[in-house]
Amino acid sequence: MKILISKKKKYFVKDTSADFHTSEGVIEKKFLKKTGLVKTNKNKEFLLVEPNFIDLWEKIKRGPQVIIQKDIGLIIAKTGINKHSNVVDAGGGSGSLCCYLAHISKEVTTYEIQKDLIPILKHNQRLFDLQNLKIKNRSIYDGIKEKNLDLITLDLAQPWQVIDHAEKALKVGAFLSSSLVLPVIRKASSSSGSSPFSIASLSLSMGL
Repeated sequence: MKILISKKKKYFVKDTSADFHTSEGVIEKKFLKKTGLVKTNKNKEFLLVEPNFIDLWEKIKRGPQVIIQKDIGLIIAKTGINKHSNVVDAGGGSGSLCCYLAHISKEVTTYEIQKDLIPILKHNQRLFDLQNLKIKNRSIYDGIKEKNLDLITLDLAQPWQVIDHAEKALKVGAFLSSSLVLPVIRKASSSSGSSPFSIASLSLSMGL
């Protein structure tokens, strides 16, 4: 896939083995093999580039209402996850959050209980070529098999049901984030006291 950009329009070119037709003329297939400036048969100029993550985001297949980029950015900024991070995401939906997290993390596992959403998740996984994203069609309320996690994100109706499982799955100092009731909180100890988590000084408000 390539992207053609002009002053007026932006085109996604899925097949670079054939001539591409635009409202400003035709670009021959031989010019679609490279990147840089190309011209149509009407002498109109386009910039031809490889798509990056943000370009592909425009083509994401959507199911339920997605977590918006502003709030995804807050989670990333406030938790500091990176290429060494292991993450579990629950309530995967169409994959807007878990795909973003997988783009920058070492490994992400997303739990989604609704079977009809699994094909959407897998479509978006293929779109971004996310080999480090695992998709599970099961309820996280039944437990979390992954351990030593840096972050757990919850987009669930009853996130408090995951607290005990999260305590066992998260590293000390790791984060738990919810889109509904809970603030972003941080695991404070490895003990099973009355409150294994302490609230971090964050101001996250999910835009759902």
